[in-house]
Amino acid sequence: MVRKINRNEPCPCGSGKKYKKCCLLEERKLTSIRVSNREVVQEAVNWIALQHGDAMADWVEHTWFADISEDERQGLSTADPAIRSIHDVNVLEQMVAEGSFNMTDSEDQTSDESDDVGQNIPVLQLILDSAMDFKQEQRDYLQQLGENPLRLYRVSACKPGEGVALQRYPVDGEGDTFIEDKWVSRMLDIGDTVGMRLMQTGGIWENSGAVYHIPNEYVDELLPRLEEADDDQYSRVLIHYWLGLVAAHV
Repeated sequence: MVRKINRNEPCPCGSGKKYKKCCLLEERKLTSIRVSNREVVQEAVNWIALQHGDAMADWVEHTWFADISEDERQGLSTADPAIRSIHDVNVLEQMVAEGSFNMTDSEDQTSDESDDVGQNIPVLQLILDSAMDFKQEQRDYLQQLGENPLRLYRVSACKPGEGVALQRYPVDGEGDTFIEDKWVSRMLDIGDTVGMRLMQTGGIWENSGAVYHIPNEYVDELLPRLEEADDDQYSRVLIHYWLGLVAAHV
């Protein structure tokens, strides 16, 4: 068990200051930024649902659930609330990060460019071009969603309540990446295989929110499919494999 540092103890960074006057302040600032970032993603999703509800429903139907049978979808709808909660986070994040809507002239209210009419417009572009009032760090965080790809990782170390160390899987020689995430660190164990999108806040790695846990007995079946996929197909292959597993085991 990791010992909790008392506010009045010397800061472990070695500055000579009390913890409450040093790193605790930075930790609280970082926590506040993270909360703000997560909130702005939810606000963006709410805006999309309000402004482009039909396009959003069409994307979920024909992209997210593509190749998922009615029986499998019924299984997902009746799954345990914890599983449904993970599913809902995953689908909304993927829509913002990589989704695109086929917009008509009447639907595209965010751009004066007539060339966009009738074309697939990234959801992230719609959000960033909207009249929503983003702070710069919030805009930077949203842009990271579109820039940082969903990838498969193996958990190499775990500190419950703090975070986990992740290694790209299959191993790519880049070493481990430690992410700070209290929830994920209590959800996963060493040796677990999971799909995640890694982000940075204040130079510290964190999970974007989405988690695609792949039981290890299925990883050998998934890997060849991912190896055959190009960059544009990778997340689609991983997500649809995960959806099939969840639907088959609820």
